[in-house]
Amino acid sequence: MDAEARVVMSTARLVIRTAQLADAEILYRLWRDPRVMRNVGFPKGLDISREEIEDSIVTQNAGSEYGKYLMAQIRAGGPTIGECKMVLPDEAGISRTDVKLCPEYWGHKYGVEIKQALVDYLFSHTDCLAVEGTPNVNNIASIKMQEAVGAVRVGEETYHFPESRAEKTSPVHH
Repeated sequence: MDAEARVVMSTARLVIRTAQLADAEILYRLWRDPRVMRNVGFPKGLDISREEIEDSIVTQNAGSEYGKYLMAQIRAGGPTIGECKMVLPDEAGISRTDVKLCPEYWGHKYGVEIKQALVDYLFSHTDCLAVEGTPNVNNIASIKMQEAVGAVRVGEETYHFPESRAEKTSPVHH
């Protein structure tokens, strides 16, 4: 791990740390992979360059772990397996999280481990009252991950991207 990375939290198998420039490549592969991105409205993957990813890593707020890219890495210098994010609670005390794993690490309960760590962190470090999840109704694995950390279904909606992005996106029923 580079000196500029900061460990935010850890689990039994993973370290969750801030993103560093070297992570741009894994973020690029992850976000451009249709298998990862189709359930969040990008059926062909996200149309983004490595340079755009590098710029977003560089411009993130260095002092806070909220709202920035966090990387999930197997302990003891193992591979980086995905990314996650958490945001500060809004005025109603509701926070949001996101977890994306490289497909080769699906099916090993890493997502549940990451999601639980994020939820625990939010409840112990902020005034969070609830964590909202918006898994695609067709993404059974994400729904099971949410439920494994205590989530309950309270409703459904469909998110429509702005018209300017409609050509490369699809609505997300969550």
